[in-house]
Amino acid sequence: MDSNLNITRKQIFILLLTSLLFVFLHNLDIAWYIKDVIVPFTLLTLAYLIILKNETNLNKKAYLFLIPLGLILISGLILKLDENNMLFNIFIIPLLISIFFFSLINHNYKISFRTSLWLFKLFPKGLLENLSFLKIKEEKEKYNHLGSIILGVFVGTIIGVIIILLLMSADVYFKSFISSLFHSLNIDFSSVILMIIFFIILFSVFINILLNRETRVLEKEYTKLDQVMVITILTIINIIFVLFLISEISRLTVNFLKLPIEYTYASYAREGFFQLLFVTMINFIIIMYLLYKTKSVDENSKIKKLIFILITFSIILIFNSYYRMYLYINNYGFTVLRLQVILFLTMELIIFGILIKKLFKGLKFNDAFIYFVVMISFYILNLYLCNDTFINFIN
Repeated sequence: MDSNLNITRKQIFILLLTSLLFVFLHNLDIAWYIKDVIVPFTLLTLAYLIILKNETNLNKKAYLFLIPLGLILISGLILKLDENNMLFNIFIIPLLISIFFFSLINHNYKISFRTSLWLFKLFPKGLLENLSFLKIKEEKEKYNHLGSIILGVFVGTIIGVIIILLLMSADVYFKSFISSLFHSLNIDFSSVILMIIFFIILFSVFINILLNRETRVLEKEYTKLDQVMVITILTIINIIFVLFLISEISRLTVNFLKLPIEYTYASYAREGFFQLLFVTMINFIIIMYLLYKTKSVDENSKIKKLIFILITFSIILIFNSYYRMYLYINNYGFTVLRLQVILFLTMELIIFGILIKKLFKGLKFNDAFIYFVVMISFYILNLYLCNDTFINFIN
């Protein structure tokens, strides 16, 4: 535990005020997504921006992450988001917040393939343990009573609530007494509890940001693989794709394989689309693993060639999927899911193009950051395009 953290009255006041504002907005009659997702994460972000603005040695370039974060947050206010996108945002927004604040305050931090794990350094860690930092240090290194009082109020309230609930459950008369007491005082018991919970989360995350400002990103570790085994695996996979390619050419031309199966374009478009999509994702995982978790590509030129062939087949699969989806959309029109598929295929195509450059020439910038920019850009496009309003317009 870092005992050198200097938590000020102003910082605690801002967090308390933010908690109170959250409870007020949460009690308004508004959509669940706005009050349970947009409001908490927006308030959390704004509170820390205010608190940290006077910190020395901030990485100002990190403020660029506010662009995608802001676009995602306001999308729920100006658009009627698809329910799946709402659920995805619950995971994406905390990840972006953790990337932003760690990039802002920690000069050692950089986006890597382990970035998602840093989310756990921020949100669930030390939820109650971090309350010990509520003791505010003054310049003379003497503890004043404000921090101790605040800490005592929160801990005492939590314990008190548990005891009250148990006693109310055990004694109906006491339950009636407490209910009438809160009613006469016009106190919303649930709002008080909600404010306490939100303050604990806000304060704990703030402490985690400060505790990790000197944390270093772990060095990349490589896995040693048997090169003959890798060549064998890649050869088998590529042979399977050659057979699939021959089958597709035969089916779409004159059926030179003489298979007694009849196809209409409608059945062709519907058949196995998502399986093909899943196959390209498997290829992507294999290629990324060999490129970034092993040194097989640098050590053996045959492996590099086999990976290039696998990337080529993956791109062919993407165009095959494009064609199937084109036939399907041409007959039945766009839906949210179909447009999401088109965007996902386009993103995959760009990423495979980046992988080809990585394979032969390398990338000039942080590889993970490039993939992050591509993926977050398409995710935001998905939010703003894949909704009923836009689908009705293009149909």
